[in-house]
Amino acid sequence: MAVGWDEGMDPRSPPACPRSKETRPGMSFVTIPPPPLAIGFANPLLLWGLAAASLPILLHLLNRRRYREESWAAMRFLLAAIRKNQKRIRLEHWLLLTVRTLLVACAALAMAQPYLESTGAVPLLAGRRTHRVLVLDGTMSMSYAAAGRSRFSRAVEYADAYVQGARNGDAISVVLLGAPPRVVIGAPSPNHAEVREELEQLSPSHGKADLEATLSKIREVLDASDLPQKEILFLTDLQEGTWHVDPDRESAVKRAVEALERERANCVVVDLGDEVRSNRAVVDLALDTPVVVRGGPLSVISARLASFGSATEAGVRAQLVVDGRLGPERRVDLPPGQEVPVAFSYRFEDPGDHVVEVRLEEDRLPVDDTRRLAVPVREQLEALLVNGDYDPEPFESETDYLAQALSPSEGSDRSPSPIRVEVATEAQLSRRDLERYDVIFLCNVSRLSRGEVEAIDGFLRLGGGLVVFGGERLQPDEYNGTLFAGIPGSEEFEGPGFLPARLGAVVDSGAETAEQLALAPEFDPIGFEHPIVAIYQGAPAQVMAGLTGVRTWRSHDLRVPEGSTARRALAFTDGRPAVLTMPRHRGMVVQVATTADDDWTTWPLHPSYPPVVEQMALFAASGRMSQRNVAVGQPIDQAMPEGASPASAVIVRPDGREEPGRLVEEGGATRLVFDQTDLAGVYLARLGPPVARELSFAANPDPVESDPSRADSATLSALFPRWTFSSWDGGPVSQTAAATVGRRGELHRGLLLAVLGLVLGESTLAWWIGRRR
Repeated sequence: MAVGWDEGMDPRSPPACPRSKETRPGMSFVTIPPPPLAIGFANPLLLWGLAAASLPILLHLLNRRRYREESWAAMRFLLAAIRKNQKRIRLEHWLLLTVRTLLVACAALAMAQPYLESTGAVPLLAGRRTHRVLVLDGTMSMSYAAAGRSRFSRAVEYADAYVQGARNGDAISVVLLGAPPRVVIGAPSPNHAEVREELEQLSPSHGKADLEATLSKIREVLDASDLPQKEILFLTDLQEGTWHVDPDRESAVKRAVEALERERANCVVVDLGDEVRSNRAVVDLALDTPVVVRGGPLSVISARLASFGSATEAGVRAQLVVDGRLGPERRVDLPPGQEVPVAFSYRFEDPGDHVVEVRLEEDRLPVDDTRRLAVPVREQLEALLVNGDYDPEPFESETDYLAQALSPSEGSDRSPSPIRVEVATEAQLSRRDLERYDVIFLCNVSRLSRGEVEAIDGFLRLGGGLVVFGGERLQPDEYNGTLFAGIPGSEEFEGPGFLPARLGAVVDSGAETAEQLALAPEFDPIGFEHPIVAIYQGAPAQVMAGLTGVRTWRSHDLRVPEGSTARRALAFTDGRPAVLTMPRHRGMVVQVATTADDDWTTWPLHPSYPPVVEQMALFAASGRMSQRNVAVGQPIDQAMPEGASPASAVIVRPDGREEPGRLVEEGGATRLVFDQTDLAGVYLARLGPPVARELSFAANPDPVESDPSRADSATLSALFPRWTFSSWDGGPVSQTAAATVGRRGELHRGLLLAVLGLVLGESTLAWWIGRRR
């Protein structure tokens, strides 16, 4: 049973023909028998040529008015002869007029190139050899299973019947709809048996779709074909996440559709979806700390669960799993269309890579019932503090307060820190191997040499973190000329360095008197939205005052260019930025407007200093952990230690298949690159000598694919006005029905033969009539 709407019919209006009562939310379909004689025109504007068929009639009428009747004596003998042959002459005239009119009409119709939408019952009109492009929806939603079969398996079944029913001589290509799309068979193949074998090997990805890129890829496949007739068959569930187009990309999709229409391709969409719209999923999973160290404080693992059904699901079980070992579970109620947070606590005792999962009980779409997080656990976080103003007296040197805050000395009342600190002078920086550190603090460093700038930039390429404090020794012109990053990605404004802001003049409110100090600006936490200060969100007022009560009488005026990706973590109450963060390569840069000691600010003397600078260090070092977790379809791109380029790399995919990884050298850094992340799950990278390491990565699906909402019929009609939409309920499908779902029969060749016959017939008829007279 084919289900569809005609391209000229409003899908929202009731049809005139009998129909079933089948309705679906968001989509209105009409159930009709296969239309064997649904006619269309490749060049409908040329139908205006049918008006020329009236010319013979007009000429005939004009010729009748050319003569004036005059009665004279001998006329009665002629009239008697005419009356005797009048019927024969009139029949001859009408016959000749009919032939000439049909001649013009057939010529006009032939130029309009009419075709029949389905010609399974009219094999003589089946047309020329056809290049058939099969487009199978390979997104995660096609893994949705009902009655023991996934939507993708139904798509393969339908595609197999489509190929078996194709005519000898038809060539077939196969494209997998995804992001990015994948061309399975590009060059049109006339070997239908091989095409069927390829279809049997296909499986869906766990990613989403890029409709614009898929349409462009189909156009490339069609351009490589010289077959005159083209047909595209989409097998999809019409999920909204795939077929809904953002307004900013709508024009590009329409251009791609118009390009297919210029190819005169017949586009047919077969809906393989069903009525069931319920699904639950783990849509997010995160840790409360960007870096995890062995034996550190309890880590909070936060997950967000969602239900996409129409009714509340009560008592849904969510379970924590770490390295395959079952942990605690939570029971939650999932209201429809809402996200529910769930939190677990866990302490990582062993260094190395760990995989954290939150699982739900499996439903019909099991892929999104589990979400994973690859967590590299460090022995300690290694921090290098570069002292730009050394003084041997206690707490007179630039980094003394910072070192004590990051790594408290023995006997301190603070808990042991996960950060190990090493202090170096400005002159010693060039001799340090930066690769072994996780974060570098530049404290009142006057200037950096070109070699030091390149070394720090390479450190950021490896995913390291950089924190830059100000001070009186800084040379603003040097910093602005060599360290300012400008607007990353902009050729016009991109600078040679890595700092998010340009250094302006030093703002000095004075601190000689208590009155001046009281007028100095304080910290504005900007709603505690940034991770560096999020630990103070919801804290009591007296605790919060340890941060907001900080006075800073001297600071650099940090000037952020418009369009920059820099983000404010803290501001001053006079509106200027106090702490900025910005990603650079795979690392993170933090720029602080004031000093790390108490020369310009009271911050090191406040209780907020140790926890905030610790969070600053962890946030800056988060780049290395973020490389371990990607979205499905996003390449794995992991920075590797120096000397790793000669090593071999093998990636074990979630399905157990082993694939080679690539080690790429760029900008003095080595990267492990693997882009076949089409499945959700854990990817294990095994590196051979001289590195000999194993790294775990996690790929998770986009929550958009978890929502089973279907595309709106009005949207589809607007984007694809000339396409044919039909559906299949999963029942038995014959080869003929599948292959003729969008077949076009060409009529213009028959019409041209008719024109030739009519020309010969008109000439013969005119000669015969004239001869008889």
